Amino acid sequence: MKSILLKLLIALLLALLLTWAYLFIPQSFQSIDGRLRDFLFLIRGELPKSDKIVIVDIDEKSLDKLGQWPWQRDVVAALLYKLTQAGAGVIGLDIVFAEEDRTSPHRFATKFPNLASKLENYDEILAQCFAQTPVVGGFSFLFHEKNEEQHTPNIPAVFVEKGLKENNEIPVPDGIVLNIPILQNAMQTSGFFNNIPDLGGMITHVPLIMKYDGIIYPSLALEMYRAVMRQQVVKIVGDDIAVDHILIGDKKIPTDLAGRLVLNPRGPQKHFRYISAIDIIEDKFDIKDIKDKFVLIGTSAMGLFDIRSIAYDNAIPGVEVHANVIDNILVGDFLHQSADARNYDLMIIWLVAFLTVLLFAFISSTSVLPFALLIGYGLFELFYTLLFDYGMVLNLLFPMAAFILSIVISLMVDYIISSRKEQEAKRMLGKKVSPAVMNFLLENSKDDLVKSREVEASVFFSDIRSFTTISEKIGSPDRLISMLNEYMTPMVDSIINHKGTIDKFIGDAIMAYWNAPLQIENYADMALRSAIEQIEMLHKINESITPKYDVTINIGIGIHTGLVTAGDMGSQGRSDYTVIGDNVNLASRLEGLTKQYGANILITKATYDKLKGNYKIRPIDLVEVKGKSQAVEIFEVICNNKDISNEELERYNEALTSFREGKVEVAHSLFTQLHRDKECVLYEMYIHRSQYYIDNPDIAFNPILKMTTK
Repeated sequence: MKSILLKLLIALLLALLLTWAYLFIPQSFQSIDGRLRDFLFLIRGELPKSDKIVIVDIDEKSLDKLGQWPWQRDVVAALLYKLTQAGAGVIGLDIVFAEEDRTSPHRFATKFPNLASKLENYDEILAQCFAQTPVVGGFSFLFHEKNEEQHTPNIPAVFVEKGLKENNEIPVPDGIVLNIPILQNAMQTSGFFNNIPDLGGMITHVPLIMKYDGIIYPSLALEMYRAVMRQQVVKIVGDDIAVDHILIGDKKIPTDLAGRLVLNPRGPQKHFRYISAIDIIEDKFDIKDIKDKFVLIGTSAMGLFDIRSIAYDNAIPGVEVHANVIDNILVGDFLHQSADARNYDLMIIWLVAFLTVLLFAFISSTSVLPFALLIGYGLFELFYTLLFDYGMVLNLLFPMAAFILSIVISLMVDYIISSRKEQEAKRMLGKKVSPAVMNFLLENSKDDLVKSREVEASVFFSDIRSFTTISEKIGSPDRLISMLNEYMTPMVDSIINHKGTIDKFIGDAIMAYWNAPLQIENYADMALRSAIEQIEMLHKINESITPKYDVTINIGIGIHTGLVTAGDMGSQGRSDYTVIGDNVNLASRLEGLTKQYGANILITKATYDKLKGNYKIRPIDLVEVKGKSQAVEIFEVICNNKDISNEELERYNEALTSFREGKVEVAHSLFTQLHRDKECVLYEMYIHRSQYYIDNPDIAFNPILKMTTK
């Protein structure tokens, strides 16, 4: 009960801390929250393409043909006339003509006064075009800087603020960049094209209205929609200082407190239909692609620097943001961040914090992960459903933080109880590793010591040869156990002293491994050094055992290195830390081959490749063990009890190379000479294998020995 109360108290403090951060420093976390929401968009996927919106692209293809931007104004006029003739419903310019056309012929009138009346003014041509086409011009607001524009945009609509105080959340820019007066005045209407990214550089909210010099101005996308709908009155509805929605005719457009549309992005770059501007000018387009459409003119050319980031794409043309806004308004699948969203956010933060702590107070620490995943998935489904089925934009970061931190709190409180588990780990590991290794593991391991994991380890098997004969000769079970203890004690000490882990005793056999649960450097070397030491200790052990029991112990050792699964395995209440896997089985089978090859220690190539120390090692064979389709190269580690000179090793390597190359007559001769000089099981085996291929020349040579038994 005390632990539950402590957890609830900490949950209260956590909820208070998160509430303070949410209310007083929200901007610091806005970017992270936005990225979490972007993930939901990616899960949802792209929405169907709209057939009502077309982007006329000032692309690289157009720039290659018509030259760098800005183009001559008469060319722009020609583009607009082509679109109008094709029946465009409305044409929005994601462009501002802030300077006069420097290529206009009339600029040379002072130099050629006699031709002044005949020199065209391209700006006048474009102005006349604006007056005759359904164009919504573009302009840009400035923040944190002012300019000296003397005129303001002409907006035919009437903007009515309902329920809002004068001091409200609508953005108030400091300056404005307009088209030159002759063009701005000729436009029937216009809208700003500012797209303001969040702190992470992403476009998540798009302003639909701004207030400049006390007058409300619409965005380019909003004004294009209003113009098509032929509505003169736009209502901005709110409560006190917070905007709630914008009303154009019967169309209710929900916004956030500042009159921004929470963008519901449609897809990545080129989601909407694109037509190259040069194709319009050269009549290389289908009229039905333009007729009655919302046409936006902008650029995808990287050199013009109008690139933005949204959930689906880190580099989309800015004009496509306006297309997304228009499509949001047309389809009506709005995302709404209302004034009540703050209350909902805080309620969810508190509920998540307390309910998570209460839930985890009644489950074991081993069940934390599945429950955490289940609850996390539930929260994901909740936010996903609220966002896409109900259009509710709620804060994702703080509830998730409350959830994660509540779990952490529960685990921290449970740490006191986990001391029992540590004692159990001590008991378990104390039988397998040295006290120093055990203490190091308990003091330094941040993870569960017995948690299952995949690790590369060197696996060791040793076995007493002819143990059945030895046990029959000793007779008495007590004497047999006494002899085994006398043999195994120094063997186990050697393994532990070399930082190995004793896995189990299988009768007279010992299984051990290196690099689990404690990861160590040079684990293959440590395993081999212990094996060599054990072989060398046999002489002294036999000096004690032979007089007492009238037996002599010989052992074979196999070491293989590879990936194994290590962890606590068994039934509940009766388990043990061990390693399992094919590589463990291979080490066991390798030990079984030692007698066949007359070797004390056999290692695989995987172990050989890991060794860093200097040892006397020779390749033995290529073996395909039962149950495996690939051959394994094995090596013999030559201990001090074998008198093999360097000259003999060179002769042996020459003989083995000849055999593997299929030169069986040469190999037979060389191995025969070696066997004549020193009788050896290995040499005798290769003599027989060479003779087999000499006697059966029709049989395809295979240097691999296939084992038929385990």
